[in-house]
Amino acid sequence: MGYGDVGAYNIESKIKTPGLDKLASDGMMFTDAHTSSAVCTPTRYGILTGRYNWRSRLKSSVLGGSSKALIPNSRATVAS
Repeated sequence: MGYGDVGAYNIESKIKTPGLDKLASDGMMFTDAHTSSAVCTPTRYGILTGRYNWRSRLKSSVLGGSSKALIPNSRATVAS
């Protein structure tokens, strides 16, 4: 999914995004974003923990499905 796939930013979008469209209609528009990595696992680590991905054991690439957990249970996350 890209920036132009969200209905609030592209009325001709073929993808239904009612949740994001509702946020936009309520005034919450996401127009600028940055990431410390170009791939998903390190980026998610940064979003969840508020830490740079290079502070983890993951320096590049992504984790496989049977990999050891990247975030220790004791680490505070955005969900906690």
